[in-house]
Amino acid sequence: MEQKEKLDSLKELAKKEIRLSDVSEALGINEYEVLGLLRELRLDGINIITQKKDDDIYMFNQGEREFNEENTYKFLTDDNHEFKFVAISDTRFGSKYQQLSILNDIYTKAYDLGYKRVILCGNISEGLYALTNIYSECNFLDDSLGQVDYITQHYPYIEGMKTYFITGMKDEKHLKNNKINIGRRISNVREDMIYLGYNSCNISIDKVNMLVFNPKLAKTYTVSYRPQQQIDSFRSEDKPEILLYGGLLQMEKFTYRNVVCISVPSVCATTKEMSDKRYSNTIGAWYVTVKTDRYGKLKSVKAIDSVYYKTNKDDYLKPKILKIGEKE
Repeated sequence: MEQKEKLDSLKELAKKEIRLSDVSEALGINEYEVLGLLRELRLDGINIITQKKDDDIYMFNQGEREFNEENTYKFLTDDNHEFKFVAISDTRFGSKYQQLSILNDIYTKAYDLGYKRVILCGNISEGLYALTNIYSECNFLDDSLGQVDYITQHYPYIEGMKTYFITGMKDEKHLKNNKINIGRRISNVREDMIYLGYNSCNISIDKVNMLVFNPKLAKTYTVSYRPQQQIDSFRSEDKPEILLYGGLLQMEKFTYRNVVCISVPSVCATTKEMSDKRYSNTIGAWYVTVKTDRYGKLKSVKAIDSVYYKTNKDDYLKPKILKIGEKE
């Protein structure tokens, strides 16, 4: 049995809790070799947990799930003490309601205005629906690897620009159903797309703390309720100075408890699920400039909104790939 075949077999066997001795017997190798395969899978991002009981070791494959740890990333301001980026959310690739044309337009405008960073606040994909779910027909891609491949091939590329993204509740369905971490897979293929982790990431800009967040809770009818609820949950010493809140399909900027909160809109048309649940859906982007003082502390946050009032019907049927630069 080849090494790759052994690794694939171990992943499959461990989908249900299984004893080390049983894996050894099934693969026809000794237990030390099984543990060697286990280490190799963990280095590749596959989280197989082990637990000793009844004088044996039991293992279970959690797939590409990340360990519970705080995601962090660091940026520095430029010579003018400014950090500029575009904030977007909910591109929902794989859905018949995706708006690649609008996303391309956002990137083109950002490029023309000198913005070199885009921060995507979750739900880069539409995720998965069971075949029996009434919304399954709203996806034109209904498998995890298909959505990953589509995103890596169709997501806008402009030389010198980078996209920093977290994954959200929609993206998590790939992990729950197929144990595939699409954020990591996308980032492994696209060097210009930097995966910041699931659900949230604490970003430092000089000495300014900015939290990028995508909620697990449902949208409410009151626009500012969820962000305010989130800010209320912070202890005074843990509060970020800026909160980028994705996943709510809305556009709003306000300050609460000295936290500058920016609710980030979607880049997809109103889906059938949104319509059935009576969710409003604002489409657009924020063009944000964070300015710090000479000590690196927050001086100001300027955010310019850009709203798209019309979407393109069946945009998924006529995708145009935006590539500017050496990868053309």
